[in-house]
Amino acid sequence: MNPVNYNFIGIDLGGTNIVSLLVNKKGEIISKDKRKTLAKDGKEKTINQLVNSAKSIIKEGEKRGIDFESILGLGIGAPGPLNIRKGIVCSAPNLPDWRNVHLTKILRDKLKLPVFLENDANAAALGEWWKGAGKNVKNLVLLTLGTGIGGGIIINNEVFHGSYDAAGEIGHMIIHEGGLPCSCGKRGCFEAYASATGVVKRTITAIKEGGESILLDWISGNLEKINCKLVYQAAKEKDKLSQWIAEETARYLGIGIANIVNILNPEMIILSGGMSQAGDLLLKPVRKYAKRYALEPAIKRVKIVRGSLKDAGAIGAVVTVLKRKKLGV
Repeated sequence: MNPVNYNFIGIDLGGTNIVSLLVNKKGEIISKDKRKTLAKDGKEKTINQLVNSAKSIIKEGEKRGIDFESILGLGIGAPGPLNIRKGIVCSAPNLPDWRNVHLTKILRDKLKLPVFLENDANAAALGEWWKGAGKNVKNLVLLTLGTGIGGGIIINNEVFHGSYDAAGEIGHMIIHEGGLPCSCGKRGCFEAYASATGVVKRTITAIKEGGESILLDWISGNLEKINCKLVYQAAKEKDKLSQWIAEETARYLGIGIANIVNILNPEMIILSGGMSQAGDLLLKPVRKYAKRYALEPAIKRVKIVRGSLKDAGAIGAVVTVLKRKKLGV
């Protein structure tokens, strides 16, 4: 078979959704499936969703003339901690009953394909590196800004996993000793201040402490309806409290990015995830604070940009297959 005709499956396993892509070696998407993870219904239900999602894109590919034999492997980006070498999901906060799940073996047995596991943030970084904002960049760090803050580090075109697959837990570096509580059980973590969850919690606290905001009218006084997107919308409407939250969030992000830049000196920092949709309202002040807090030689040439791919995690899972099978990326 001509190598240019090989194809690959990439899957992004999220706490809410599963996205599966059938992709050729050029990175062109042949078929796509998106469905609910059904994490609350238990591990077996989620695994069935994964298998059925993969089968769906394989079937669609066959309709388009793609032979099953041409599919060289399946990559899956999953939340960690992971044992990448053994293909095990050790635990996952958004997949409550997952403990030491040998995911690669399960999928290999059910789909009859080679399967390769990668951390979801690493997969997103690989996707942006291959086909997105980080194309042609050798050294970059990607931050996923959502419920928490995930991190993917690429050094000299390769993911940096660390000694025990735990590198890139950027959301849990301490930026405020003894500060706000984090879901990990520690206090003062980066994600407690600069994630979408952090934005919402700090906004609610400010309102409870007497802060005035148009948000109260928008949500009819029900604080549980506040989300990160609403806060940034209110900031665009010149709401003083929301503007302050947005500015403080950018400052915390700038502090975290300055630390990353001082340690790793990458060419690029990519901001992805739902919070990055705030665009320049987020990016401009983040760049300002990162420049203020980082060493000048480290930050001077660093580009801080938004991710450009809709399905970066699934595309990066394909890159995982290409790299593990040494197919020239």
